[in-house]
Order: sequence, then structure tokens, then C-alpha cells
Amino acid sequence: MRKKFYTLLATALAGAAVLVVSTASWAYINQPETPKELL
Repeated sequence: MRKKFYTLLATALAGAAVLVVSTASWAYINQPETPKELL
């Protein structure tokens, strides 16, 4: 039971990290340019 909980927690945190760190919006309408410092 705990293993399943921790797996779900890790998956949720990884998904949240991807959403926060992604430089371009997943929505096609809003895709700002990536800053040159990140390239």
C-alpha cells in the first residue's frame, strides 16, 4: 500500500515539475520565446 502511495506521489511531483520548468506553454496560442540565457 505504501509503495503504491509513494509511486503516485513521485509521479505527481514529476508531472508538476515538468509543468513548472517547461519554457514554452503547452497551449499552442501562448508560446513565448525562450530567453537567450537558457539556450
